[in-house]
Amino acid sequence: MVYCQSVQDGGSERRTYVMRVRADATARTRQLLVDCAAELLRTSAQPIRLVEIAAAAGVSRTTLYRHFPSATSLIDAVAADLLARAHFDDLLAAVEHADPVAALTQVTTIGCGIWAIDPPLVRNLVSLARAQVDALPVIDGLEAGRARVMERLIERLEEQSLLRAGLNRADAVDLLMAATHFAAWDQLVTARSRSSESATAIIVDLALRAVVAPP
Repeated sequence: MVYCQSVQDGGSERRTYVMRVRADATARTRQLLVDCAAELLRTSAQPIRLVEIAAAAGVSRTTLYRHFPSATSLIDAVAADLLARAHFDDLLAAVEHADPVAALTQVTTIGCGIWAIDPPLVRNLVSLARAQVDALPVIDGLEAGRARVMERLIERLEEQSLLRAGLNRADAVDLLMAATHFAAWDQLVTARSRSSESATAIIVDLALRAVVAPP
């Protein structure tokens, strides 16, 4: 009886091990596809073709479609991977900092830090939305999320009477959306030859001046 139980336990452990190995292999293949798509996007904002990504990763189209049934799902995974590498959770946590001015400062700093991690990828992801309809839902989703963050920051500033006089919430959110857009940061880095740190400091200052009441 004890022997039978031991055999059963051993079989269960083997099944668990096999399942873990398969899951790891699946995760590695998925990440490889994301990495290949990201590398392609760093060099060009041309529309992504899934067959090219499969060839670059050395997998069959069937394997690729099992992970990513559409270009939109693959582009979304590339964007999600970028956010994960940039510790996007830190940005979401910063929104609720006890001091709303400090929250705005931290959120803007972390947001610029996301761009600084991989500027060519961000630049071409944004440009891709104009060249490939599959990218539009991804970029629109990212911008909608950014707007929600800005709305919460403005709400908190207003609650503590720290919003600049004469601004309503909608105008304040739009000011922040414009001030903290990637294009503004990228212009400073590329056209004005600013370091990423200097560009970030300017964007933070611009955001604070735009919506926070002077002391």
